[in-house]
Amino acid sequence: MKKILLTVGIMLGSFLAYAQVPEKMSYQAIMRNGSGQILSNQAVAVRVSVLQGSPAGAAVYSERLTGNTNVNGLVTLEIGAGTALTGTFNTINWSTGNYYLKTETDPAGGTNYTIAGTSQLLSVPYAMYAKTAGGGGGSFAIPYTNTVNNAGTLFTLINDGDGTSVEGISNSTSSSIAAVRGTVTNVAPGGFSSAVRGINNGTGGLGVGVWGSQAGSGWGVYGVTPTGLGVYGNSSGAGYGVYANSNTGTGLNATSTNGIAANISILNNANSSNVLNASTLGNGTVINVSSSGTGAGVLSSTGSGFAVQGITSQQTSAGIIGDNNGAGEAVVGRTTSNIAGAVVGRNDGGGYGVRGFVATNTTGTGIGVFGQVGISNSKGRAGRFENTNTSNDINNTFEVETNGAGNIPDNTQGNASSFLVNNTNSVGAAVRGEVNTIFGNFGAAGLFGLASGTGGFGGLFFASNVNGNGRALVAITDGNGDAIVANAGKDGDAIEANVDGAGRAIYGWTPTFSLGKPAEFQNFNTSNTNSVITAKTVGNGMAGDFFVDNTNGTSAALHGKVNSIFANFGTAGVYGESIGTGGFAGLFYQRNPAGNGPALIALSEGNGNGITANAGGSGDGVEATVDGTGSAIYGWVPNFGTGRAGYFRNFNNANGQPVVNITTTGTGSTLLVNHQGPSGSIATYQSASTNVARIDKTGKGFFNGGTQNSGADLAEAFDVEGNTSEYEPGDILVISTDTDRTVEKSSTPYSNLVAGVYATKPGVLLTEENIDSELIGKVPMGVIGVIPTKVCLQGGAIKRGDLLVTSSQSGVAMKANIKKVKIGQVIGKALQDYDQDGIGKIKVLVNIK
Repeated sequence: MKKILLTVGIMLGSFLAYAQVPEKMSYQAIMRNGSGQILSNQAVAVRVSVLQGSPAGAAVYSERLTGNTNVNGLVTLEIGAGTALTGTFNTINWSTGNYYLKTETDPAGGTNYTIAGTSQLLSVPYAMYAKTAGGGGGSFAIPYTNTVNNAGTLFTLINDGDGTSVEGISNSTSSSIAAVRGTVTNVAPGGFSSAVRGINNGTGGLGVGVWGSQAGSGWGVYGVTPTGLGVYGNSSGAGYGVYANSNTGTGLNATSTNGIAANISILNNANSSNVLNASTLGNGTVINVSSSGTGAGVLSSTGSGFAVQGITSQQTSAGIIGDNNGAGEAVVGRTTSNIAGAVVGRNDGGGYGVRGFVATNTTGTGIGVFGQVGISNSKGRAGRFENTNTSNDINNTFEVETNGAGNIPDNTQGNASSFLVNNTNSVGAAVRGEVNTIFGNFGAAGLFGLASGTGGFGGLFFASNVNGNGRALVAITDGNGDAIVANAGKDGDAIEANVDGAGRAIYGWTPTFSLGKPAEFQNFNTSNTNSVITAKTVGNGMAGDFFVDNTNGTSAALHGKVNSIFANFGTAGVYGESIGTGGFAGLFYQRNPAGNGPALIALSEGNGNGITANAGGSGDGVEATVDGTGSAIYGWVPNFGTGRAGYFRNFNNANGQPVVNITTTGTGSTLLVNHQGPSGSIATYQSASTNVARIDKTGKGFFNGGTQNSGADLAEAFDVEGNTSEYEPGDILVISTDTDRTVEKSSTPYSNLVAGVYATKPGVLLTEENIDSELIGKVPMGVIGVIPTKVCLQGGAIKRGDLLVTSSQSGVAMKANIKKVKIGQVIGKALQDYDQDGIGKIKVLVNIK
């Protein structure tokens, strides 16, 4: 075996930090063979053991390491990172004595260790020793504590670079943890002593003595004290004792639980400076005072000066403005004087003594000026306006003006003025106007209402209580004049009356003692062609309603009469007209369900028609409906009459519409003709006044031109074996041997019982049943004609003209063998070729032979 020479070296791990103690040692060795040649690029394995006390001491730890040499034969390994064989590397107590390192090497990379060597670890990495060494005062182990009595600075770190000289970092999540803490333990330290002091010797304006920052919503600097100053700032010159600044938050925020949040005062009697200066370059409020309790927002008191003085030079601003965003008052003036006003507004120019206005309220609840009396049983006037100058006749004592448009839905709002007596037991007037004069001049009135615009009312009286019975307006005169005189000077109405409820717009009546007329309308202008009375409605009620309320009466509710020799359009006793897209020109309604009188009787004593009806558009000349069991139209001829019960003709040669069109969506017959006479036909049809078709009283039909049907075969209704749902058009049917007059599907070839084919669309369907029979349980079996028939290739390909017979497939035909076919087996002749797999359908001229 070759001898391997090893040159071994150990590289120690360096001290990193208290919290990051190395748990490995670097190990390097140069591998050579017995001739001293370097083993380059070769895999090797090393077993390392740490021995305690002596070169033959007990192994406290061993592990196996593997690696590759480089081109120079150097292998680099990390002791502590291999495969542990015994012990734990990071639990070795390096401070308990001497340690030796034993290495065993297999240059082939296996476990056959042939070279061994032992050397003492003369020094252990400092961090490893500090981790396990005791806490002696002379050592620097973590944690480190020492007490020294020295007037000088005990620990100094000077950094001439840009880094931090001392940095404390804490990753703890516990409360009240400090990364760096300074403590003055003496309970009676000297004045201005500090646990932590920051000094910045810079003379510029950007230096900071102590800088505290917090990344979240906590405090950058936090000071606390029971009775002293939590944070104290002082300026020995013209600077700021404490300067607070914020980009988007609050620069200074002072709060207190039980005491005063902030106290600002000047203690020098000779100091005439302002106690507090507040200014802003923006548009925000300079000082914003709010209180959620019952205290005053601002309380100011003074001796001989003004408690509050506001000054402004802008017209758009105000000297003093009070805002209340709740339900209280913005400004309150109080006085106990009997001659002075609690609030006095004075104007020495041409403006307003007192001006009250509503600025931003859009709900309509704001009041510009509100005068009130009655609080605490007080008496007086809520408002009084007085003109003490008898020569003042150019202005009104009281004026109310509005530029608003008014409120149409709620007429109590939006008015220039509103007067209300809010007492349900009151007999006083909301407004009382009185004039005492002998003149009847225009305007000399107790109330003078004037509409000077292009709209509006000179007066409006409105009884707004929907449950009230009081009048909106009562006009009474005890003299000989009219109670109301109304005149329209132009095209308006002298009186316009309307009603929103169920009452009458105008109700004229005479009491039992009166002989007057409820109403009279006259036209004294002979050239006036307008109607004396016009009644019009846009609702669903009557434009005019006339009622004779007398069950024994014989007079008409409405009598219209015309005496004329002309029959012009509109010359009528009663003229009804419908000008809309709907509605009736006339409606006659007999509404008593027990009554027998006709809704309309039209009689003519002359040669004219009783009723003439014409539809100029696409409507019907006469439309008649019935809701009961009667007839919509019932035409009849009395036993002495010789006319027709009904007569329909079309005189337009180009009109292709039927003369009579009858349609039903019910289950009854569309047309029922009942002949109850002793002779004659049920129906006769003519062409050019010549009979061409007729149905006699027995139901037999006669047709001069023959008949034509849409089907191509003749069929007869037959019963079937089984259920009809098992059959379908095209099936070959044979006579049943089990039941009379019954058929079934074919099932054997060349059957002599073949009878026909299930018809798809028979032209004529014969039956022994009555015409009212529904033919349930029967199928139409075609016996002659062209019928779609089921076929197959059991007898070979089918060509046009081939004879067809039954096959072994149920209900299916096949090509017949001429040599095998017998009389009575042929279904018919094929009208189409068929050469496809499976069952198909072709047209067959059916004729059983």
